Amino acid sequence: MKKILSIIVGAGAIAAICGILFIHNEITDRINPLVPRQDLYVQINRDGQHLKPGGTEYTLDGYNQSGEKSDVTFLASGDLRKNAYLKIYTKGKYVETWEEVQYKDLPKDVQSTLKQ
Repeated sequence: MKKILSIIVGAGAIAAICGILFIHNEITDRINPLVPRQDLYVQINRDGQHLKPGGTEYTLDGYNQSGEKSDVTFLASGDLRKNAYLKIYTKGKYVETWEEVQYKDLPKDVQSTLKQ
């Protein structure tokens, strides 16, 4: 009986570890040590979606240091200023935080992609 229970617990632990390593979403990316941190840059060029309990969710095109595009979704406590530039600190799909930056502070490859 103990042997069977040990096998079941071991298989469950292996399944949980595999799930963390191979399934990518906000929760697993947050705790997965293999997912690298990355800064993305966005321009607020469309309206966000207002959420019922409060806040605004934005899904925008983000660009990394070398100008490669990826979608990013993040929350703000309210509407953000139109055409503002943000630096978003991410770890996979998980957004740690964001801050507004000036156009001159964007990497050159990102400046060529985003309009001023």
